[in-house]
Amino acid sequence: MSPAGARAQARQILSERRFHGSRLPRPFHGVLSWLARHLHFAVRFWNWLSFEVGGVGHLWTIVGAIVVALAVYFALWLGRRRTGYEAAASEGRRRVSEEDPGALERAAEDAERRGDLAAALRLRFRAGLLRLGRSRVLPLRPSLRTREVRRLLRNPRFDRLADDFDEVVYGGRSPVPDDVASARSEWPRVLEEART
Repeated sequence: MSPAGARAQARQILSERRFHGSRLPRPFHGVLSWLARHLHFAVRFWNWLSFEVGGVGHLWTIVGAIVVALAVYFALWLGRRRTGYEAAASEGRRRVSEEDPGALERAAEDAERRGDLAAALRLRFRAGLLRLGRSRVLPLRPSLRTREVRRLLRNPRFDRLADDFDEVVYGGRSPVPDDVASARSEWPRVLEEART
């Protein structure tokens, strides 16, 4: 092939799109060029550090070891944290199983005499749940939610007690003496109906 023909063929090949890029938008072009302009010192630092430790291969080995060490530390931290949660849950279950419903009801009567109706309502509700748990009607655990008890019992009396409890404890409604009187009279009936 003549030199002129070779030049023509080279021009034709170099005019192809693959050698000129495309005009399609590049979404990260601006970000990457900004990083290249402003973070070039990181590349210089990487090159200097790799020279100091004996090459890029050694530097990657050190970086890999650091990443593995951090992963192991994080895994151990998560394990300790989970163990702490499990220990707290176990302690909560033990504490619940040791609570005395009779003592809670006596504390509720004291709170009622002092005029602390919200505490009285709360204590009677807790005593009632403990009695249901001791009767094996409910699972006895600290994380038991009212809606779970509703679903398990399907008892209209309990539903009314739970509504009053939720409105006072979570809804911020001020309790009235009828709320406490209702809890005092209805809990024994709920327990009796649940046992049968």
